[in-house]
Amino acid sequence: PETAPIVPDPHPVVPRERHVHAIPTNAELKVARALELFNGSPHPRTVAGVTRSLGAPIVSARPSATEGSIVTIVVGWELSWYRYEVDLGDEGKGVRVAGQGTELDELDPVDQNSNAAADDRGALRLTAAVA
Repeated sequence: PETAPIVPDPHPVVPRERHVHAIPTNAELKVARALELFNGSPHPRTVAGVTRSLGAPIVSARPSATEGSIVTIVVGWELSWYRYEVDLGDEGKGVRVAGQGTELDELDPVDQNSNAAADDRGALRLTAAVA
């Protein structure tokens, strides 16, 4: 008995790539993932450049109190600050600048409590527990 040759389906169903990621539930895991995404973005260059001029910044990284997938990262110096947001529910959007200013007094007190640090390349890392 001769078997018929196997003919591949000319229109195979290919699963669509999804850009939805599981969002960590623990605050520290959320912040760690957000810092990882920040460090892989172009923004550390900005942090490194300002640090060369103004010295080491304060760095605050914390999950949003109102939006479960958002992590806010604030990097501030005496004369300048940047607020970045990372949406862990849509990592494809990348890290975005959500605000900037010239006085640390413009920031909420919680954003002035440093729990992370920047290295000389502008990469950020946690140095204390996430509140």
